[in-house]
Amino acid sequence: MQARSLLLVTAAFAVAAGSAAAQAPNIRVAGRVQAHFRAASGDSSGSFNPNAVNSTFEIRRLRIQTEVRFGDNMLLVIQPSFEMASLRMRDAFLRVGLTPQIGVTIGQEKSPFQRYELNTSNNLLSIERGLRVLGLSGREGLNDLLAANGYASHDLGAFVDYAAPANKFTAKVGMSNGSRESAADVNNAKSFFGRATATVMTNAEDQPELQVGASFASRDRAICIVCNATTSTFYPDSSKATTAFGLDFEWGGFRPGFHVIGDFATGDNARLRFANGRNTGNLVSSSDTNIVKFMGVSLVGAYRIMTQGADTRVVKMIEPALRLDYLDPNTNLDDDQGILITPVLNVYFGNTVVMRAGLDLYSYKTAAGTQSAREFKVSWQANF
Repeated sequence: MQARSLLLVTAAFAVAAGSAAAQAPNIRVAGRVQAHFRAASGDSSGSFNPNAVNSTFEIRRLRIQTEVRFGDNMLLVIQPSFEMASLRMRDAFLRVGLTPQIGVTIGQEKSPFQRYELNTSNNLLSIERGLRVLGLSGREGLNDLLAANGYASHDLGAFVDYAAPANKFTAKVGMSNGSRESAADVNNAKSFFGRATATVMTNAEDQPELQVGASFASRDRAICIVCNATTSTFYPDSSKATTAFGLDFEWGGFRPGFHVIGDFATGDNARLRFANGRNTGNLVSSSDTNIVKFMGVSLVGAYRIMTQGADTRVVKMIEPALRLDYLDPNTNLDDDQGILITPVLNVYFGNTVVMRAGLDLYSYKTAAGTQSAREFKVSWQANF
């Protein structure tokens, strides 16, 4: 009897120890740094100031990401950002897999909208997702408009995701504050998002060749009682919401050969937005005249070429790329569109060490006619 009891106790301890080991955290730390040089010029207009600082060096991104896995179905992600002495919290979420296909995430992450936004900044073929030209203000690319309206980029919320075997089909739905990155909610309304993707074609190695996706966003709009950059107050119960819809595709991948990422989006654009810190896209009033319809298209294509030679060769890959971005911020008005064309040459010294050199060529309409601005960019970056 004593031997049997000892055996049972030993077995219980073994099971408990195995379970504890399975739940022990497995920690992975990654990071990135991107140093940029920028030089801009353009036509003098109400949007471009030729007397502004037109060249600078900057640390565009400096981020450390920690991924902590507990067993096989729990993931904690923390990613602070330190660029240019500005401390920010980007990702901060916990995902628990309820089944092999279904998971629940709570915390701060990107809203599931726009394929190029959801692509990591480690691999931005065009250096930037949106429009960044020194001295240029009041103008946007498609990604800028989506982020400023609260449809894309980071927010605090809860989401449920589903992934079919081999990720042939995925879906994600949920709600968030609507106040965006690291900002507490200022009203009782919430924003709702949904996204679905499918792999339509695979290559001979069973890698995705053609993927398509669709996204929907309903972003609640906080309405100011008093609009002030530091002491704003808002109506606690706001029924004002705007919506956007997006379609996207991706051909190829981050591997040798052709790679194209395309996004189309349309919906409501709040022209008179008010920002309180990182709480962006609030409305000065509930007047519908502040809301117009937008439409935009973004295409980014590249062709990756592996160089030949010894493993010690300096350049491992060369990747010419081209970005085309068209945005009509108000479809009811003529001559307010903007077109951004960005040719880029990406030179890889290793899989994660790359130099990107590109030229943003931006053309926009004003009452005086067609104006232009341009900026030459060089990005040196390394990821680990």
